[in-house]
Amino acid sequence: MNPTSLNNQKMQHRGYQILDELTVTRPLAAKFFFLATGGFFLFLPVFLAIYAFLTGTNQDINFAFSQVQGWLGTLLLIVLTIVLHELIHGAVMSIYGGKPRYGVGLSHFVLPYAYATSSKVFTRNQFLQITLAPFAIISILGVLLMVGLQTPWLAIALAINAAGAIVDVWVSSIVWRYPRHILAEDTVIGLRIYGKSGDRRVAHSANNLFWNFLTGFAISLVVIWLGLGFVLPVILSMLGVETLTLGIPDTPLNLYQYQRTDGGGFLSSIQFINVLALSSAVGLIYGINNSKPKTK
Repeated sequence: MNPTSLNNQKMQHRGYQILDELTVTRPLAAKFFFLATGGFFLFLPVFLAIYAFLTGTNQDINFAFSQVQGWLGTLLLIVLTIVLHELIHGAVMSIYGGKPRYGVGLSHFVLPYAYATSSKVFTRNQFLQITLAPFAIISILGVLLMVGLQTPWLAIALAINAAGAIVDVWVSSIVWRYPRHILAEDTVIGLRIYGKSGDRRVAHSANNLFWNFLTGFAISLVVIWLGLGFVLPVILSMLGVETLTLGIPDTPLNLYQYQRTDGGGFLSSIQFINVLALSSAVGLIYGINNSKPKTK
């Protein structure tokens, strides 16, 4: 008998039933891929800004990997970060009596993933700790290491870890809305939630989250790009403004710079990655705010 069937029998014997079951379909895998991509553009400048603030860096932080060894080192760092992410999942599972199993996969040939799973069924709060621990631990320790060793390129690995954790955060947001006594089971390709017959089921919608994120991201990207690239410099030129900076000059938080030139012209520059970061932040806020769960 497989672990899933055994868990179902045990839950029924204890008076529990399946309240909700999440399975990663092809459309859902594609949406998670785009959400994670947007998350990377959001978190990279955030970690760079934290580094600049804590170290007092006054200049742009550049990633000039001109040698093959540099790119290979970065790739190795990313792989090690993913491995550490899953080991932390497994370590917290072990604390609560689970026997973790590890692996990698490619969901519907769209979403590459690594996983740590266990046949044990966990309580709601245990599952939340298992799910969110890698994001919290790697982010905190990574920032300390990045600042202590003066290695800003570690922000790449931290941003990838945080972007990958977007799925963890979304799953946690589903589980957290259930009562404390519910039980959660990881199924590698999804999630199964058990509860009492009187528990209310929370309807989740990755479709709403994705499309609302994409809507907020696209609208803010267009507005920011058109505003900074065309509207604002024309207005500043008409007003006779000599210089304007949005953000902190010569740091990763520098979003836009404007300077009037001799002869009535002007020069303006936009930090594209920061525009993507700001648009991603707006998209995530818009998506979460407009994807409120409904109870059944």
